[in-house]
Amino acid sequence: MAAGMRNEHAFTLLEMVAVTALISIMLVVAIPRLHSNIFPDSGDETVRWIIANFHQAKENAVHQRLTYVMNISLDTRQLWVAPADLPEAEAAGLRENGYRIPNGVSIDHVALSQADRISSGTVPIAFYPQGHSDKAVIRIRTKNGDRMSVYIEPFLPRVNVIRGEERW
Repeated sequence: MAAGMRNEHAFTLLEMVAVTALISIMLVVAIPRLHSNIFPDSGDETVRWIIANFHQAKENAVHQRLTYVMNISLDTRQLWVAPADLPEAEAAGLRENGYRIPNGVSIDHVALSQADRISSGTVPIAFYPQGHSDKAVIRIRTKNGDRMSVYIEPFLPRVNVIRGEERW
């Protein structure tokens, strides 16, 4: 390059500092969101499983005209969905391949009514061909003390999730 000629394609130091500062600010804002999406809380993962399978069980019950049951085993820490009249051999396979509640997450109890709170054994929540389900509240606790309640209402098309609040 000849003396006195400037390179028109290069960045100045000021431009580089400004771009680096803007990228740094964007990363400071984005990293907490990325962290929560890449490394989700185990309690949230369990709630997402319940919500997804709630919808699937309800849809299967209506379309196949069969009663489906979401089973919650508080002793073996498993969740699975199966048709209500499935033979035991097939049900055992679904149970073995069901969702395992992650370490650090526990289901305190499942309430089928205000007076009926179950904290051991397997709790079945039925989904009927007419499009409704049993009423239930599933209480979840994470290792860091967070509490979540999943409310399944018989005639509502979705579940409600409430964090930290202890209602019925």
